[in-house]
Amino acid sequence: MHDAYEPVPILEKLPLQIDCLAAWDDWLLVGTKPGHLLLYRIKKDAGTNRFEVTLEKSNKNFSKKIQQLFVVSQYKILVSLLENNIHVHDLLTFQQITVVSKARGATLFACDLQSSSGEAKLRMCVAVKRKIQLYYWKDRDFHELQGDVAAPDIPKSMAWCENSICVGFKRDYYLIRVRINYLYIQVYSNRKLLF
Repeated sequence: MHDAYEPVPILEKLPLQIDCLAAWDDWLLVGTKPGHLLLYRIKKDAGTNRFEVTLEKSNKNFSKKIQQLFVVSQYKILVSLLENNIHVHDLLTFQQITVVSKARGATLFACDLQSSSGEAKLRMCVAVKRKIQLYYWKDRDFHELQGDVAAPDIPKSMAWCENSICVGFKRDYYLIRVRINYLYIQVYSNRKLLF
């Protein structure tokens, strides 16, 4: 049997429970259950499967509960789900830039960064109870793209795929297509068009 990947441990015996991770370039962000945010630099030893891991920064008072992290290195921001709300922090200093107040009660989010003609565009969808909210990043803040989209159940997972968002529920999934400047909803469930 072919193994596409070989798992290699890089952090072992960490005294804190890891809740979420985000990685970019040679960096690894670790969100822990007690709310600590840890920033590690990862360097691979040439010619071996060993890694040198260095703790570069630690913020013990980042949040009470870190649920999800997403790094947007092009904008130098960290998007995070903290205590059921979306927060944006500066990636270098961890200083808070903004909070998406309408997303209070969020359970998960998914971000999408598209680059066209040298310009990067960041979009985000957020699950709040049985609603899906869509936002775009402009002038160091998230702005609402469209009104809330009703969902038949509480989303369990979400992922962007070009101009569509695949939303997974307990027993089903929806595919929501998003067009530039407006929301075009075509909902598919188990590959059948519903409306």
